This record gives sequence, C-alpha cells and structure tokens, in this order.
Amino acid sequence: MPLVKKISLSLLVLSFSGVARMVEAADYTPGKFHNYTHASGAVPKGDYQYSVYLPKDYDPKKSYPTVFYLHGGGKGRHHPDQGKRNMVAARLFDSKRVTDAGYSRNVPDYFGYILVSPVKPVAKWNAAVFKRLLVHVKSKVSVDENRVYVTGFSMGGQGTWIVACGNDGSYKIAAMMPLGAWGCRQVSRGNTPETCKTLKTPVWVLHCPLDHVSKISEQFPLFQSHLDCGGYGRFTMIPGRGHISRPRGDDNEYFSMRMAWMLSQTYGTPFNYVLQVNDGRIGKVAHGDRPFTGDDRSYGFYEPATKVNLTASSQRDGKPFLKWASDFGSFTEPSSISTAFTMPAGDVGISAIYGEQSYKLTVLGGKAEPASPKPGQVVTVTTTNKDFRYWTTDNRKVLELPNPTLRSIRFAMPSHNLNLDARGSIHERD
Repeated sequence: MPLVKKISLSLLVLSFSGVARMVEAADYTPGKFHNYTHASGAVPKGDYQYSVYLPKDYDPKKSYPTVFYLHGGGKGRHHPDQGKRNMVAARLFDSKRVTDAGYSRNVPDYFGYILVSPVKPVAKWNAAVFKRLLVHVKSKVSVDENRVYVTGFSMGGQGTWIVACGNDGSYKIAAMMPLGAWGCRQVSRGNTPETCKTLKTPVWVLHCPLDHVSKISEQFPLFQSHLDCGGYGRFTMIPGRGHISRPRGDDNEYFSMRMAWMLSQTYGTPFNYVLQVNDGRIGKVAHGDRPFTGDDRSYGFYEPATKVNLTASSQRDGKPFLKWASDFGSFTEPSSISTAFTMPAGDVGISAIYGEQSYKLTVLGGKAEPASPKPGQVVTVTTTNKDFRYWTTDNRKVLELPNPTLRSIRFAMPSHNLNLDARGSIHERD
C-alpha cells in the first residue's frame, strides 16, 4: 500500500477513535437523563448505579444545586431507568422550567437544579456508599457542595435520615425531606448522638398519619431529637389512607412549595424560614441575603432580619382592610395596606385582616385562649386529649402548622373560620 494511503487510513482511524472518546467523555446530556451503570463499567460493583438529569441550559462553568432522590423498597431497583420514576423527575418538563418543582419567577438569577436518582436492590441505604456516589457525581457534573439536598419515599425516606445521620463529616447536606419514611428505629428512635449530626441541616418531615407500613410514631422521636439538638425543622401530615394511597391532586399544590423550601437552603448560612401570607402578597425584598419568594407570592423563605414588602387589597368580600396581624416578627406600619415585615428566626404566618366580622375558631380535644378570638388577635390553643399525637386543621392554606406535634400552638386568628382537631394514637393503624 502506498505510504500516502497508509497515512490517510491511519488518520481516518484516529479520527473515528477521537469521536468515540468524545462521545464517551460527554457523560451527560443536558435536558435528558443520563445513566451510569455497572454493565457499562461507569460505576464499580458495590456502588450505586444512578441516573442524572441536567437543565437544558446547563453550563459546566457554574455550580448547580443538586437533589438526590432515594427510591422506596418493594422489589428494589436494578437499573437507573427504574430510579427516575419519582415525583421530582415527573416535574422536569421544559427548558423554561415553569413546571419544575421548586421553580420561582421571583428569585433573581434562578437556574435549574441537577437531579440524581440512584438505584439499588432491597436493602437499607448506606451513608458510606452515598459518600462514594456523591464523589462520583462531582467528578462528572458541576455540583455546588453547599447546596446538596436529599429526599426520598418510604425506604428512601429512611435513607434520607441514614445519609444525614451517618455523615462522617466529608459532605454537607443543605436540607432534607423524608417522605413516608420507613423503619427509622435504625437510628435508635432518635435518642442517639447520630441524630444531632443533622444540626446544620433543616428537615421537613412529610408523613401520612394513617400509613400502616411506615409508622408515623417512628418519625416523632427522630424529629424531636433533631429539634432538641437545636436543629430547625417542619412536620406536615400529608393526606391519604395508607402507605402509597394519596387523594389525586390533593397534595400536589404543596409539593412545589416544599421543593422550593429545600432549594432555598444553603449549608453554613442562616436558615431560610417560612413566611406564609393570608389574603395578601409578598412584594420586593427590601433587605436581606438569599431571599426566595414563591411563584405565587403567597409564601417565601427568608433569613432572620430580612425585610419583606407586603401588599393587600383595600377590601375583601366588601369588607375594608383593617391591619396586618402575626404572632411573631414585626410590621413597619401594621395598619397600612402596603407595609414591610421583618422576618423573625422561625417560621411565621401573617394575615391581612378585613372588617369587624367575627370568625369562628372550633377546637376539638382542646381549648383556646381567648376562647373566641377576634381576627388579628393572638390565640393559644392547648390540647386536653391525654392520648394526644398531633393537630390537624381543615384549612391548610390559612394555617399550616410548622410542628403539629406540640401540645400548645400559637397563631394570629385570620379572617377565616378555622377548625382544629387534637388527634390521638387511635388514628394510626397497627
């Protein structure tokens, strides 16, 4: 063969092999799920296989918030395609991100998050293996180490606690959200020092009280230990009648809010606490770091001392605006339709109060002081139920309790009728 042809053939082979290396080196496809499997040799046996989703406008020069979703049990998972079937992945639809869980048009310079969905056979999630997973993910995509989040359902909810409580100090969990967590006695029911490793990690526990597989009674001591150690958290009773049965659409509207709360947290900074506004809207943030205002402006997440502007209508249902009310934090001008609110170090709900009409507060299994609070008046409700487990409310849009397991709760009475019920252990199936 002539020398020129040999050289040309060699260059052609090198060219094809170079293209092959480029394809292998891509390691991800923005806007789509990319799998890392044992079969491909991408991850070694003994480590978690996983899929990764990157925003369509992913820029490797930026560092991205990263959400890890840990799946539940059942028959386990044996391929990354099986791990991406979860409630977070189901909300990643388009490049504008208007459907992304946790998206908000009101956050300056907002850009999407990376979703990592690991898989494994039936067995507990393991903190040491999660550590290796995180290292592998960081070798492939640009992760913001101070904005790593963990959530998961059932066995994945248990795994969320295990990953946080089993941390050897080599990674940071900015926030976590265990959903219907199963079998959490593995952390000695919340009474061990390991639980206090979550001190810098805010937690939002979500659990169905009627779940007969993952007992809600095993979440209470874990959550309480987290609080006793000085941590920050929320506990929400989600609707349903069992482990996986959920009324269709009943809880969907709150999912984006919870994801947004998680994504608003940054490790090593003051916590972003919840601000919920009834019959009014959050305006611009006048002062404060890392503000996160929800997409519909009825809620936001802010560091303490953040000053938030508020607006309300001059009337509602024919009744004139009277004042703003809260049991926590302070208003610049509480009698003005447009005012500013200074965020306290804790979750808070505020209400725009309209007219002199009385609204009824009904308390089952407890008593209110004062017994018939006027709108805007601060009321304390205490249970008289000896078998008390948690409070429920008939209007979560008006009052969603940060910690419904407290025997006494305090809030400013809104311009709405409100029913509260002190539930006992009889409501949990054995």
